[in-house]
Amino acid sequence: MTFRTRILLDRLFASPLAVALNALVRLLGKILNRDHSMDPATTREVVVCKLVGMGSILQATPLLRSLKQRFPGARVTFLSLKGNAGLLKRLEGVDEVLCLDDSSAPAMLWTTATTLVTLIGRRVDHYFDLEVYSGFTCLLSLFSLARNRLGFYRHSNRFKKGIYSQLVYFNTRMPVRRLYLQLGRVAGVASHSDDALGSIRVEDSERKSLDQKLAEIGLKPEERYVLVNANASDLLIERRWPSARYAEAIAAIACEGHNVILIGVKAEAAHIQDLFTRIPEEFRARVFNTAGMLSLGELFAAIERAACVLTNDTGPMHMAFALKRPAVCLFGPGDPTHYGIESERIVILYAPVPCSPCIYEVDEPPCHGNNFCMRRISTESVTTSVLTLLRQDGVAVTSAPIRTAERLPLVWDDETGCILGTVLRF
Repeated sequence: MTFRTRILLDRLFASPLAVALNALVRLLGKILNRDHSMDPATTREVVVCKLVGMGSILQATPLLRSLKQRFPGARVTFLSLKGNAGLLKRLEGVDEVLCLDDSSAPAMLWTTATTLVTLIGRRVDHYFDLEVYSGFTCLLSLFSLARNRLGFYRHSNRFKKGIYSQLVYFNTRMPVRRLYLQLGRVAGVASHSDDALGSIRVEDSERKSLDQKLAEIGLKPEERYVLVNANASDLLIERRWPSARYAEAIAAIACEGHNVILIGVKAEAAHIQDLFTRIPEEFRARVFNTAGMLSLGELFAAIERAACVLTNDTGPMHMAFALKRPAVCLFGPGDPTHYGIESERIVILYAPVPCSPCIYEVDEPPCHGNNFCMRRISTESVTTSVLTLLRQDGVAVTSAPIRTAERLPLVWDDETGCILGTVLRF
């Protein structure tokens, strides 16, 4: 199922049911008067739920690490969608992964039922729901029968106050990894917990397999490269920087003698091939298109080896953070304060407009694809940032670290004079 299909089903079925059950659960909670203590000595089962977003899962690694420290005798189970299993099994702090199959509605129903039976049988002590907007995950939390159910709310907590035993305000202007830790603090996680992202385990066999595939398309294992992620998931396609700009930047990077690897899953192969054809022919010999070629493990290996990563605000950006690679990150519909990282050799380029950030705030972005916020980011600023990081690669940083390189002044109209952030009926 697509992201939009899941949202539609959630709103048609899951959210109304959660609303209907909320008052009943509040009443039952008062009658049953369950023990909501969070003593590490008696905690045996902890569940963390984040169904979508590999980037969000990686941002949750400080919470996972802190939960293992807080509850050393507990099993930490991560509940997510099937597509995230490959990542979750590589993270520290996760003892077991339970997955829902969202390939079809019947598969989703069946795996949801069997997962809930498993959770009920384990008598879960603490259930951490990291989803913010989903009625479905509210129901998962409720029907797990966990003794403590911890979650987030945005606008009103009345909808969730019965289903969850503890709620934390989700402020989209704060770093998301810190918000996840804030939820952990309700369970006793230390206030000074380290918020550095955990790393991703990469196998030697995956590194060798990557070398073989790159050699087949003409790139030797010892050659450096810039890895370019020009994609964005269907959560919000407007996060893409324009292909024409990417082509210009890649040409400028290749002109300086650097190799470039393009990545993407099979569904993104056509988009990446279109980008490749936009690159001037004289520079294509240094550009290697791997879209649809790499397994997830090989992708991790490719990011791990990259001299620099140039990426939109999407999953591979967070992978670069976790794998400690220099990166140039392009933001527009999202706020870099929320999902970015301030760290050495991380450059964030952000061009705010009145309707940014819109991701997670509205169902449809006001621009309807005309993402002026991304188009404001210039090719020159991107190219300069990448080349600066490449010059510093392997060199000790003696001056202040490179961080946010550019936050352009706010503008209120696009280049044609149209008022930004408006939605007209005609």
